[in-house]
Parts: sequence; structure tokens; C-alpha cells
Amino acid sequence: MLSIQSPRHQVKLFAASSVWKTLLAAVAFTMSSLYLASPAQWRQGIGFRSSPLSPLATGKPGFTLLSSDQTGIDFTNHLSDAKAAENQIRLNGSGVALGDINGDGLCDIYLCGLEGSNVLYRNLGSWKFEDITASAGVACADQYSTGAVFADVDGDGDLDLLVNGIGVGTRFFLNDGKGKFTEAGDGGLTRRFGATTMALADIDGDGDLDLYVANYRTTTIRTTGFANLNLGGKRMIRPEDRDHLEYTPEGRVLEHGEPDILYRNDGGGHFTPLSWTDGTFLDEDGKPLIKPPFDWGLSVMFRDINGDGAPDLYVCNDFHSTDKIWINDGHGRFRAAPRLALRHTSTFSMAVDFGDFNRDGNDEIVAGFRGKGFALYIFTADDGTGRTWTRHLLDAGGIAAADCKIANFGGDGRAAIACSGASTGNVKLFSAR
Repeated sequence: MLSIQSPRHQVKLFAASSVWKTLLAAVAFTMSSLYLASPAQWRQGIGFRSSPLSPLATGKPGFTLLSSDQTGIDFTNHLSDAKAAENQIRLNGSGVALGDINGDGLCDIYLCGLEGSNVLYRNLGSWKFEDITASAGVACADQYSTGAVFADVDGDGDLDLLVNGIGVGTRFFLNDGKGKFTEAGDGGLTRRFGATTMALADIDGDGDLDLYVANYRTTTIRTTGFANLNLGGKRMIRPEDRDHLEYTPEGRVLEHGEPDILYRNDGGGHFTPLSWTDGTFLDEDGKPLIKPPFDWGLSVMFRDINGDGAPDLYVCNDFHSTDKIWINDGHGRFRAAPRLALRHTSTFSMAVDFGDFNRDGNDEIVAGFRGKGFALYIFTADDGTGRTWTRHLLDAGGIAAADCKIANFGGDGRAAIACSGASTGNVKLFSAR
């Protein structure tokens, strides 16, 4: 398991014991390819490939902390007090991407940094890693990187790299199949905004991966301050600031985020941003949006929420911005989920995951937020017009749940929720009874 809990925390690598190796590889973390000394034996399927795992007969569920001397991973995501004071957005921290970049069957690691370059570690097997950032060409120096993902976006069979950053939007690096990358000069991606996380799925069924980028903000008035107009003794927001600032009836200043971006892939790794207001996105009543949502996007995930086989969207938004659920019609057009599907969503949301928590054959939703816990949405019913969930607020033991994952961590057939703290560095596991 890899975890970056705050801008100043070091990366810690944990080796899974026998049961965990099988479960995590099957669920989310591809742990097997992190530790295998020899390449996995892949079996090709239609649209996927798989590799059998043979768990050891001994051992118990759990993790063992490996030192940097053992692994060769020596990375700290550093952010000085001075740089944090310049822009509080930088305090959100950074992410990690995992994938086999050179086709050797082993899972490599890409770590995003804030005050310093990103680092790519090639997996040598047996939990040994080598820093190949310079030769791979993916340092992304001189930017505050927030998130990254490996994905085959040009359809040539190897994993390319997408990297987000504050004020630089999304960068796109093409892989030559051997772990060397070249930045795409005309990938069509927006090079501005405070991009945070990404999700990829084939939204229109044309066989390639489309891209959703959640945007937060590049700067904030909490750091920069702002100017207003005074007309006849009445304070007013300047016209150029009215997209992201407003006065509430109580006289408070409300700051909005930046619009997210949904890109359609042409199949060759060139992206086209889709409009929020041309009918691609509809509100709950089926009407085209009048303007883009100016939300504080932190996390996003594609998932078939309504069971029709098409990837839908769940977007976690920070502060007062409510979470958004967009239902895909199967052709890349999205409609806001019915108002009664989730009667309450969290504010200050930071993470989302899906899984069958109560083993009834339907997905539950877990969303972590900046309070002291997370929200678990239990599937309630599907009456033919849409699915509904009931919200349960759960205490995360005093940590603000910056990330949440549902998986069968204990090997007992029951789903559990793992939550990591936003600034404490703690990870806590919650099991179903």
C-alpha cells in the first residue's frame, strides 16, 4: 500500500502478507506485481487480461513496513511554510500512480511532488525499486503536482501518463512501450486551472478512454485577498470576479471553485473538451445547464451507478459545493441523478469509492469528508425509475477521511472500509459485522 498523507509526509511502503497479496491484487492495488520476482503469466481476455495468484499457505492478514534501505524508495513530498503561506491551495497535497510502464509484468510507482520534482520508480522485483525519473522524462519540475494516472490513452498497448498540477492543468506524456515518455505537444488538454484528480472510462462506447478532470482552484482569496466595489455605501463584487465570488444575503463572501472538464478521446490520444451547456450535461429535469458548475473538485470516479452498463460519474467537491452524480445515457451524455436518489450528500468531500458492503449484489457508496468521519450510502431500492441510497454518517475515529477504499481486506469475504487521515498520517480500517 502506498500512502501520501500530507505535503510533508514521507512515502511508506508496506508489504502485504499472504492473504492480503491475493485480495489487494484482485481488488485495487495490484500488490502482486509490486513484489513478484518474475513476470506474471498473463491470460488475455476480451478487453482485459488476468494473471492467477497462488497465496501462501502460511501468514495472516496484515502489512509489514519496509524501509527505504530495503526498497530504494526515498521520497518526501515537501512543502515549506513559506510556500504554503503564498498559496493555501498547495496544502491539499499530492497523489500517486501505479502501473507497469515497460511491460515486464511488475508494477512501477510514480509519485507527485509539490516543492520538488516528481519521481518515477521502476520495479526491479522482490520489493526493490530504481529511480528512473531523468531517463523517463517525467520529472515535471517547477510545478506543484497534485495527481497522476497511468492509462493507455492512445490505444497502442502501453501505459501513458497524465499529470495534474496547480495552475498548469493536465499534462500528457506518451510512452514508447519501454518506459520512456515524450510530452504530447498537441494533446488537446487545458493547461490552466488547479487540476486535482482524474478518472478515465469509455463514456460513449467507441473503444477508447475518455477523461474527466476535477478542478479545484489555482489561488484563493484566503491567501490573496480581494478587491470589491463600493457603490453608494453598498459593497459589490467586481464584474470580472462574479464567476468565483459572491456576497451571501448575510453579507459573507462566498468563493467558488473552477469548472471541471470532460474530454472525449479521438482514439489516438487527442482530447476534445466537451461543453457544459450544449446538452452534454442535463439537470435533474432533463434541461441543458445554463452555466458550468463552479465547484471545488477534489476527487472523481467513474462507476456504473444505475446498472445499465454505462460509466456514470461521482464527483466529490470541497467546502459548500455539493457532490455531483451524473448518469450516463451510454452515448456520452449525462443527466444529474434524480433529486431523491441521494437526499443528502456530504459537503467538504474528499474521496469516494464503491463496493457491495452488505453483500446484497448492489453497490454502496462511501464518501470521506473533512469532518471526523465518512458517509456510507446503503443501496435501498430500484423501482424502475432510478436507484436510491440511504445515508449513514460514521465516525472515523477522529480523523478527517482524505481517502476511502472498500475492499475485502481481511480475507473473510466481508467488505471493509480503509480511511486515511488528511493530515494525521493515520490509516484506519472499518469492517462490516
